[in-house]
Amino acid sequence: MRLTETGRLLLSLYIPTLALNFGQGMVVPVIPTLSKSFDISVGLAAQVVSVQLLARLLFLMPSGAIVDRWGRRPALLAGPLIIALGAVAMGLAPNFWALLGGQLISGLGTTLWQLAREISAMDLVRQEQRGRLMSGFMGMGSVGESMGPIAGGFITDRVDFHTVFFVYAGIALVSFLVSLTVPETGKLLKGPMNLFNIGRLREVEPQYRPTYVVIVINTFVAMMRGSLRRSILPLFVVTQLHLSSTELGVLFGVIGMVEFLMIAPTGIISDKLGRKAAVVPSAVLGAIAFLTYPLATTMPALIVVSAVGAVGTGLALGTMATYTYDVIPVHARGRLQTLRRTISEFGGMSGPMMGGAVTDLISPAAAFLAFVPLQVASGALIAFFAKETIRRPAREDA
Repeated sequence: MRLTETGRLLLSLYIPTLALNFGQGMVVPVIPTLSKSFDISVGLAAQVVSVQLLARLLFLMPSGAIVDRWGRRPALLAGPLIIALGAVAMGLAPNFWALLGGQLISGLGTTLWQLAREISAMDLVRQEQRGRLMSGFMGMGSVGESMGPIAGGFITDRVDFHTVFFVYAGIALVSFLVSLTVPETGKLLKGPMNLFNIGRLREVEPQYRPTYVVIVINTFVAMMRGSLRRSILPLFVVTQLHLSSTELGVLFGVIGMVEFLMIAPTGIISDKLGRKAAVVPSAVLGAIAFLTYPLATTMPALIVVSAVGAVGTGLALGTMATYTYDVIPVHARGRLQTLRRTISEFGGMSGPMMGGAVTDLISPAAAFLAFVPLQVASGALIAFFAKETIRRPAREDA
């Protein structure tokens, strides 16, 4: 099968997306082992996830300025190298706090690379392909994060958790080599630039301001859902149900496979049926999964519940980013997308924090139940207060 030049470039962006998220997913089964190895609570061990999200939050706006100032390609190359440095630091960490420092470095590299990847891809495709493009990126990323625990659990059980981080570093270096094939795709900005310049709500057309706000809220909740699942499901399965790290890896493998199968349907639904047709069911299915996780005490039941939740997650892959592009003006796309993502990172960071606190006070199962009302509310906001944008005539792009 022969690919066009654009196809080859997109493939060079998709492969590192899968690989780097696979590497980060390998860290998930390590969480219960960190609790024992460093003699800390399981709730504190779960903050390995929130620290990486904190790094993304802190570095998101500067990353946008760096990509605009020095180009997409330098960021694509620097990101994996920074990730590799952080992963090596985690593998050599003598204590838990040093390990968190390595995860912080890894998060900085991840943020820089992800933003450069998205903007590079947007430079390459047409407007009517945007929904399927973003769905593909988010889908490949989620597949990597979900399949990674299979390898991470296997290595943790049969070697040790330090080796997981060294393998992660190797994956990042391979991603660096693949990224070498991607040329510069954008035009660099000139003149003074504020590293922390973000957009303002008044730049959105008045009729779409409520929609933009609801999109931001829904993204916030979706990020909470994903990070809470990654941090609390290992504690629920291994600590509360006393299953093995390998069985935990199998569960995340099922999640990854279902999310992979949702990549194409999500893009088609978003582009053809409408953004709401993907977002509202996503919130409903996520709430159902979190409501039934505490009732699933066997592997078959856990597989079914995880698959239902994965369908919901799959429907949200890239849809919120595409929805945002529909309602923000062309001249403010970068800044208003950065604003949405910055706020959503607070959701990703607070998910493990909230889940860890409830876990320490009650149990991992209770952490799932505590999050159900937020998912129901976010779905209702989209259903009743957001405008459907897919039926609008396409705007003229600059």
